[in-house]
Amino acid sequence: MLTILALLLGALTAFMPISGMAMHAYNVANEHIRILHTPPRLQWNENSGYCGEVALISAGLYFGQYISQYDARAIACQGKDQNSCQLLLGMNAHYAAAKMHLESHEWSSFQNESTDDFLSWVKENLINGFPVAIGIYMNQYRFYHDSHPNAGDPTYDHIVPVTGIGTNLPFTNTCYDGDDILYFSDNGLWGDPCNPHYKFSYEFDAFQATRQQANTKHGPVYSLPVEGHNYGIAIRGVLDLNNETVRVRLETNPNFERPDIQDGSNTRPSPIPLTLTLTMTDLEPGVIYNLYRYNSFDAVPNSNFNAHANQASAHWVVQIDSGSTYVMTLHINSDEMAIFRAVKASGP
Repeated sequence: MLTILALLLGALTAFMPISGMAMHAYNVANEHIRILHTPPRLQWNENSGYCGEVALISAGLYFGQYISQYDARAIACQGKDQNSCQLLLGMNAHYAAAKMHLESHEWSSFQNESTDDFLSWVKENLINGFPVAIGIYMNQYRFYHDSHPNAGDPTYDHIVPVTGIGTNLPFTNTCYDGDDILYFSDNGLWGDPCNPHYKFSYEFDAFQATRQQANTKHGPVYSLPVEGHNYGIAIRGVLDLNNETVRVRLETNPNFERPDIQDGSNTRPSPIPLTLTLTMTDLEPGVIYNLYRYNSFDAVPNSNFNAHANQASAHWVVQIDSGSTYVMTLHINSDEMAIFRAVKASGP
């Protein structure tokens, strides 16, 4: 499996226009659309590519925590060198999510269900507001001009965060519909590195392809494997054993870490300044909340957050007079961890 993402090494070929096959504008009109607020992020392409790390970072931001790509890999690989291991679906993604204090559900690569069943599972999670990371094929001809029909990995080449679903069925119906549309970010892999395309959308039926179909000269940039097993993980929130926390979401500006890590290196790159925009939602006017920041996952409790207040590196008291949201900005360096939990001050 270590070879799966090795295809991401090296610079991309010159930008080519995206095929219209099975692809729609990102804001395509459907009767029902659920787009999760997970802004795209730019991955490092060195050391076999950090797409799995960025997919989990994106999901973590959606639930109120930021870490760097370097730290995400170090967690997933249990301290192994950055150039000898990576975060992969079906291998260490579930472990990494747990260590990041995220609740996750993994689609087992050993299940006998079809790709239709897999997409129904993805759809159900998105409708319920849970981001999903999936493994997909890259069109090896369009990326690398490799004309071998079986070029690439037979399982998947790339891991992407799925950010939305479009359907003409009611959201109460999570069954497969070939006209449903999947929205995802490719972590900036395709196109001009200075102006990545990021956003892709494909119809369920047309998204599925064999390895050979996925590599056709004029085929779509990305496809979902239809043969063998599919790989995916849904992130369903932070670990919160007693359901104490209220929702926190983060955005970073910029959405990247530069300089990139050097290929073959285990040395963390120099950090850059980041602005975090933190949004607390579903608040009750007049109620007092405690917002905690932690600088490491070892310090993060999974329950009784107020009782463990001394484990936090920072603490804010939040109370709103009206509405249901609270927004604040913070400044950190890109090599820092910024993990937030918010609870009612009256809680345990």
